[in-house]
Amino acid sequence: MATEQSEDITQQLTSPTPTTAPNMKNPKRVAAGKLVAERTWQAREQQKKALADAEAKIANNTAKDTAPEPAPEPTPARGLNTT
Repeated sequence: MATEQSEDITQQLTSPTPTTAPNMKNPKRVAAGKLVAERTWQAREQQKKALADAEAKIANNTAKDTAPEPAPEPTPARGLNTT
């Protein structure tokens, strides 16, 4: 222990200041993500429209099916003369 103060012999491997901003995003990835989000949104909108159209068709078909059919008029019995 010749000297009480020892020098720091370790070197810093990285620079103390970052070379790029820490919140810098890759613009290509951001653009790709926006395209995917837009496609997803459009697909959902189409599904909503298709579902509304299908529900309207089903409602029309059930309305037609539930309409009462006119009852056939009773025909007089033939061949049974009870006089």
